Amino acid sequence: MHSVQTKNRQFTPVQAGAPLNWRMPPFVHLKNAEPYKREEGESMRINIGYFTSTGNTLWLALKAQEIMEQQGHAVKLYEIINDQNAFVEDECDLTGFFYPVWGSNPPDPMVEFRQNMPEGNGKKIFLIGNCCALYGDTGFHWKKIMDKKGYDVFYTNHFIMPTNFNLPFEPENYWKRVPLEAERNKILSKAEKKIPNVCADILKGKKNLDGTGPIARLEGALQRETYWIGSGYKSHFSINKERCIDCGLCYRMCPSENISINVNGDKVFGNKCMLCVKCYNLCPVNAVLICEKSIDDKKYRRYKGPSSEIKPVEYRK
Repeated sequence: MHSVQTKNRQFTPVQAGAPLNWRMPPFVHLKNAEPYKREEGESMRINIGYFTSTGNTLWLALKAQEIMEQQGHAVKLYEIINDQNAFVEDECDLTGFFYPVWGSNPPDPMVEFRQNMPEGNGKKIFLIGNCCALYGDTGFHWKKIMDKKGYDVFYTNHFIMPTNFNLPFEPENYWKRVPLEAERNKILSKAEKKIPNVCADILKGKKNLDGTGPIARLEGALQRETYWIGSGYKSHFSINKERCIDCGLCYRMCPSENISINVNGDKVFGNKCMLCVKCYNLCPVNAVLICEKSIDDKKYRRYKGPSSEIKPVEYRK
């Protein structure tokens, strides 16, 4: 079990060895699925579901949790795979989602969770995404889907965070690379300055919708239509045996259980990859390759997360 220490409080985001079950049942019943009603200054119970690959999303969610708790609210974080059942069952006044942007969509587990959410009956929801540059109309697109289910998505916003996606033949390499420490800290500092205002607006119930303009909507539509192109990388994962130290981290932290270990102890990649690039980035010795060219880890940098305090979420022992 990995824990994150934040000042005087310890948060345990994952349970090592918890059963992997991110595929939602056909019908789920979110408790207290109605709009939150409260008097001015009254404390709320706020439940936040999140998915993080290399730690940016969890870093943001923990910052938001700390700020909201300082305002007297009870805030609980739920990893969308490991803590799925609790997230569905636990009562709350307000629900939020924190997510990385993948081609102007949230990650695959969140897309499926969203598809299986029941009727909302006006329940209020806020959405906080993050990406390295172009998020298109991700939040607005999600809102339109949730509107049809009867939810009130009153707030969407996105943060610019360090990229974790520098792969061979990727056009992004020419204009947005995994940052070195100084640049990473500069990006994080901007995000840290922004998040108190975002939290204040959410707690006030202020409406905010980003990605509603024609350019953002066109950008989002194009990204969703062409995101499949990146799937070509999924068949090019391998392990450099000279580097590998057999720590098993890649196996434990794969959210789709795409990595198996055969009788010889070799790591084998299957066909369930969602391209979260956790194994590629967070391997402690950069033994996971995506195309042979990525053996050059100075040219194809690995992103080790926003902070050493943010540990990889694990799904298996």
